[in-house]
Amino acid sequence: MGVQTTYNYGISKGIAGGLYDITYYENNTFITPGGIPFGYGVVKGATPGSDIKLPAADSKAADFEGVTQNGFTTQQDMQGNAVPVKGESMGVLRTGKIWAVVGKNAVPAYDKPVYLIVSGDEAGRFTTEEDQSEKVLLSAKFILEKDGGIAPIRIN
Repeated sequence: MGVQTTYNYGISKGIAGGLYDITYYENNTFITPGGIPFGYGVVKGATPGSDIKLPAADSKAADFEGVTQNGFTTQQDMQGNAVPVKGESMGVLRTGKIWAVVGKNAVPAYDKPVYLIVSGDEAGRFTTEEDQSEKVLLSAKFILEKDGGIAPIRIN
């Protein structure tokens, strides 16, 4: 049984890993190693084209597969987190507009370039040029400012 444990008068503009709008998008299915939240950037796994992983310090922009998409089929755990487990299939948005998780130092704004954080506790989150995190530039742009730790991006 689900129980709401937090209340707020403000409604967020989107959810991590949710589509921003219904314009053209490409979503492919990959196998997850588990523990990758929705709205995170992922790179090629051990078997490119089949599985994914969070980026590491040696990840390049060419390794970027896309953003993990919330397909609303993953059940929440007892702490209220919906994170796919190892071996499950997971949608990854490769082209289109999606709500992505951003780093704490990201300052997104319309048409700003998107960077993928590739190391540390925020690996897999997205950021902007001024962030000092180790990052790689992607073929993507921010659409709006951040709202509650997420911001919409357009992946080309």
